[in-house]
Amino acid sequence: MPQVLTRLFTASIGAFLLVGSAWLGPWHFGIAVLVIALVGQIELYQLYERCGVQAWIITGLLLGAGLSLRALVPDIFLLTAVPVVGLVLWCTFTKTRQPLMRLGATLSGAVYPTALLAFLTDLRTIEGYSEQEALMLTITVLVVVWASDIFAFFAGSFFGKHSMAPTISPGKTWEGFLGGIAGAILAVFILNAAVEMPLNLIHLLILGMVCTLSGAVGDLAESRFKRVADVKDSGIILPGHGGILDRFDGIIVAAPLAYMYIVFIAGSF
Repeated sequence: MPQVLTRLFTASIGAFLLVGSAWLGPWHFGIAVLVIALVGQIELYQLYERCGVQAWIITGLLLGAGLSLRALVPDIFLLTAVPVVGLVLWCTFTKTRQPLMRLGATLSGAVYPTALLAFLTDLRTIEGYSEQEALMLTITVLVVVWASDIFAFFAGSFFGKHSMAPTISPGKTWEGFLGGIAGAILAVFILNAAVEMPLNLIHLLILGMVCTLSGAVGDLAESRFKRVADVKDSGIILPGHGGILDRFDGIIVAAPLAYMYIVFIAGSF
């Protein structure tokens, strides 16, 4: 029980700070997302190192920062070609062992988690919606993923019997997954009743399912990464959770898919 209370306390503080930064404006939120993403990127590089692959960390972080700030500074996206070309040239002439693996590790770290998590900033600055509507869409995605995580955790803890992927994460159960769906649906109904939403209820429910399914995939993916690296947690920065990747694994995958659903599907109907 103390571990659960620590977990809930940490999650509550983190949620308050992240939602608060979103309320303050796109730049505050974008910087918050950037910091979170870069810490997660460092954690991923540490997982790579445990697997025997050393990334070029500084270059990777610079590339990740450029990809993360694309919604706030559009032209910076073009500058990300510079470190990529630099890495390719370095790999061509360096005598370092495993240059191709180091290049792959460096580039993949800039994409997962950093560039994917930055879709939250893209959502906060989404075109075709007002400032208030963009804020509500961002908060909706965050709240739905968090509600799904919380309900999945407790449903799995109390009722979990059938493992989803026993070789990857034995603790993840189908009962927990169904609890996560219930949590997402409940969150959607509460948000829709409490505030004026920019999407109708049908789109919100579909968005909730997109977040839940993609969040579950992100959770399993990160569990797989940790299993390969033979670690329990990706880091120790968040009491009760572990690292940034442990806490944001679902949002990393849910954010880009939620953004694409809103832009290409919900925005067309």
